[in-house]
Amino acid sequence: MFGLPAQTFWLIAVWPLVWVLLALILYFKFKRDDDREEEAKN
Repeated sequence: MFGLPAQTFWLIAVWPLVWVLLALILYFKFKRDDDREEEAKN
């Protein structure tokens, strides 16, 4: 694709997926921590 060897294409194309997955994992981790802090305050 795009005139690149397949291996090079996949090395480049996979990074947005890695960042999205990392962002989702961190979002849910911090959301859970925030929910716990809210419960502790009440």
